[in-house]
Amino acid sequence: MKILIVFAHPEPKSFNGALYRTAVETLQEQGHEVKTSDLYQMNFNPVSDRSNFTTVKDHSFLKLGMEEIYATEHDGFAADIHTEQEKLEWCDLLIWQFPLWWFPSRLS
Repeated sequence: MKILIVFAHPEPKSFNGALYRTAVETLQEQGHEVKTSDLYQMNFNPVSDRSNFTTVKDHSFLKLGMEEIYATEHDGFAADIHTEQEKLEWCDLLIWQFPLWWFPSRLS
């Protein structure tokens, strides 16, 4: 099976990092093809704006959906976006590994 693991954590030695590395190693040992995206290590920018595109349909107003359709039709996604899209198209299974930090604390 082709598996993509997307890892998002600023500390590689964290518990989430250990889970990520264990998943990669275990899945590869079981004979699966594994690709990864370590978003912090890549300095991946999650902000959607004009930098996502190498083409522009409308210079006067940014309508992301319209620009995405135009970029799809004209091979106009930025290289980093295009690379991640290719990984998504390649995989049979997608695993997200990230922490859930922002939740109410009941420690008081």
